[in-house]
Amino acid sequence: MATAKAYDLDQAYELLNSGKHREVELDFDIDTDAFFQIADEYGSKGAEIKRSNNHFVIKLESLSIPSLN
Repeated sequence: MATAKAYDLDQAYELLNSGKHREVELDFDIDTDAFFQIADEYGSKGAEIKRSNNHFVIKLESLSIPSLN
């Protein structure tokens, strides 16, 4: 599965919460507070966060299936 790219913080949360993407690249300059907030929220759920090509990539532990409602 390809890595999804988020171009702002709102889109990052949307992609991470959608259940459709296992990896999301933060393709924007994220400030320190926002980075630690997202790292705390998803890191506590088992996500890995790595730096790749000057961007952070969040890899979720498992892929959830979104509801059809």
